[in-house]
Amino acid sequence: MKQLLLSFSFLIVLVFGASAQCTPDPQFTEGGVYPDSATGLAPAYVGQPYSEVITVIVPVDTTIMVGPIPFTLVFDSVVVSEWLGLPPGFTVDYYSPNNQFSPIDQGCFEGAQTGCILISGTPTAQDVGSYQQLISTDAYSTPDSPLGEPTLTLVDYYYINVMDTTNSLNSLTGTNFSLFPNPAKEIVTLDGLNSVDVSAISLVDMNGKQHAYFDTFTGASVDINVQNLESGMYFVRIDYNGMTETMKFVKE
Repeated sequence: MKQLLLSFSFLIVLVFGASAQCTPDPQFTEGGVYPDSATGLAPAYVGQPYSEVITVIVPVDTTIMVGPIPFTLVFDSVVVSEWLGLPPGFTVDYYSPNNQFSPIDQGCFEGAQTGCILISGTPTAQDVGSYQQLISTDAYSTPDSPLGEPTLTLVDYYYINVMDTTNSLNSLTGTNFSLFPNPAKEIVTLDGLNSVDVSAISLVDMNGKQHAYFDTFTGASVDINVQNLESGMYFVRIDYNGMTETMKFVKE
């Protein structure tokens, strides 16, 4: 195994954050990281425990092109070498139970194995805001990659949006709301308004800035024009029955 020798400071973070375990989502079977960039991470709410699982599936091999020449590389391991951007007090735990050569809880995911990453914490009112996650990974392969060993990748499409719930409204799941398409380019449609008493709908960005607001509805759905928005993740908040539901989508 040619796994990365982690820096001493980062190894301490891993060891002291290695007490929790997570379970990979069984619905995912193809190589990749889930949720993907289009789905993103769930928002966090002030005063409510946050627990988000990222499923990591390292494939057996991959093919890359170096000019006109294809190279097939067998994955040895993919290692998380640095993680920046967590909200205050949040931790990251790693779990790859089928590793053959590596500690199962120190950020190394061996080839052809499935593991997971658990992000957890409880945000406070002072933590409200948007936190971009900057995750550095190093991939090792056999033979050595012609692009360099290891192959370095920065994952920067995840955000944790800490939202304020001091208005005592609850965020619920299990309603009949649906938001599509996701990702969206010009129009995003919110459907299911006829199932509850909706009083207002607002479109906000990761920083909480409001871009659209509706308080009058004539049917079961509303179309929201997002054509002029910058690319990124946005939230649609639905106020209904004295409560709030928040749904997210990606603007391409």
